[in-house]
Amino acid sequence: MLTDAKKQYEAAHPGVTIKLVPVQGENEAYYTKLALLNRSPDSAPDLYYHDTFQVNADVAAGKLAPLDDYLAKWPDWATQFPDSVKQAARGADGKIYGVPISTDTRGLWYQKDVFAKAGLPVPWEPKTWNDVLTAARTIKQKVPDAIPFSMYSTKALGEASTMQGFEMLLYGTPGGTLYDAAQQKWVAGGKNFTDALTFIDTIYREELGPRQADAHNLKLADKANYEWFPNARLGISLDGAWTAAAWKPTSTKPWPQWTEKIGWTAMPTQNGEEPGAVSMSGGWVMAMSAYTEHKQEAFDFLTVATNKENSTTYAVGTGDLAPRKDVAADPRYAADNPSVKFFTDLAAVTHFRPAYEVYPKVSAQVQEAMEAVTTGRQSPEEATAAYVKALPSAVGGPDKVVAR
Repeated sequence: MLTDAKKQYEAAHPGVTIKLVPVQGENEAYYTKLALLNRSPDSAPDLYYHDTFQVNADVAAGKLAPLDDYLAKWPDWATQFPDSVKQAARGADGKIYGVPISTDTRGLWYQKDVFAKAGLPVPWEPKTWNDVLTAARTIKQKVPDAIPFSMYSTKALGEASTMQGFEMLLYGTPGGTLYDAAQQKWVAGGKNFTDALTFIDTIYREELGPRQADAHNLKLADKANYEWFPNARLGISLDGAWTAAAWKPTSTKPWPQWTEKIGWTAMPTQNGEEPGAVSMSGGWVMAMSAYTEHKQEAFDFLTVATNKENSTTYAVGTGDLAPRKDVAADPRYAADNPSVKFFTDLAAVTHFRPAYEVYPKVSAQVQEAMEAVTTGRQSPEEATAAYVKALPSAVGGPDKVVAR
């Protein structure tokens, strides 16, 4: 996508050179590299990919430039980006600080051969958490060489643990949330929080999940998608809409049979409460540095990088959900991925992370609680109590917290 955009932009703007700086590694490595680059105006990139959960922290630190004046003159912004998608990069001040390049939802993926061996129904549509746990227990009993259930639940997996793991549970409980918008306070524990940790505790204490070494492995997603699923060694995975990209012809390990062997379904609410399913949404934006001396040129390149053609290339290649209406309507978008419509429709039941500056600190405390339960170092109740104790300092004081 960016390589194509570079060629297109430079051809249309003689004398202007775009330098692309790739960063190797998982998301956490990228976050670290970006933070290092942004420590100085001299090293900060003019434009960069930004995970939506970190936008407000950088806005508060004065590192991002608002784009509203530029967006007002770009017709695509008004016609091709839905209002819900635009919120992904809206700062606490109401200004827009990035153009979405992807959005996403989350749900359950399952291996049909494993389900067949376990005598479980296909298609599978669990209605409660207990239905999910029952299926995992059945797989453990009937298909002992398969891992019943995989999820992210350790600090090594960072925000993936918080969002794909904990929040998919918490926001599926009645009234479950990390932030009380009405009171404008962070929620300190409570039954919802403990119940989410109890689900995780059940997975690991009953040995329904990956081995501890795998639970802490930065490459857990690769092991699940490139090894376990294709070899019928994993039953169920709680993960994002982009998962299918692991099996596409352009993948490092294509799996042409995946459309026949893999099923997908919504993560149910705890006890089947309305709306019956839960999802979390985030995504990535292309943001502009507040330090750049070439704001107009940077924005012009941004519009090339996120136009219909380049956005289509990105969505087809990554498996992410497209934020642009015209890309979502393009036949190429869903041509080799029959799961796209399902995961796009999950937007009807989705939630978004609290878009506040301190959220990354809250997320880190959530990961502490998850890992403590995953390893068995603390019970769900003990991990909740530790979270309650740590939360005030993470969010700026006890006056920013409400007990549940």
